[in-house]
Amino acid sequence: MARPKSSRAALLDDIFEEINVITRRGTARARRLAAPLSYVEHSLLQFIGATPGCRATDIASSFHLNRSTVSRQVASLLDHDLVEYKARSEDSHHRGRELQLTASGRERLSSARGEQRKASLERLADWSDDELKMFAGLLDRYNSKEPKVGK
Repeated sequence: MARPKSSRAALLDDIFEEINVITRRGTARARRLAAPLSYVEHSLLQFIGATPGCRATDIASSFHLNRSTVSRQVASLLDHDLVEYKARSEDSHHRGRELQLTASGRERLSSARGEQRKASLERLADWSDDELKMFAGLLDRYNSKEPKVGK
């Protein structure tokens, strides 16, 4: 638990660390109990699942990563039968190949999400409805603002 801080910078450091703990715990639990996905694999599967028909370049752009880095990660997901290339339609004029989850990829992602949700429910079990409402509102506010990307 974070200790009281007097400076804004120290408070922001604590928030950053607490967000990292949430991410690490969720990923570790899912890997241990459900689907052995790394944080990167989980992130990519989540993006592809939410954006069927996306291309590796779309992922690279969204995550601000080099295309070759994403290509290697996508290749690993393809090798493990978690994603596949969509069949091109007659009217497809896209450059690049479109990705979608396989049945195995959907199952793995669902299993990992289930474990993460279960862990969250356990941690929030004794919170009041007012506390949950406040927390949900603050998280929504935090996540709704797109950060500026430096060059």
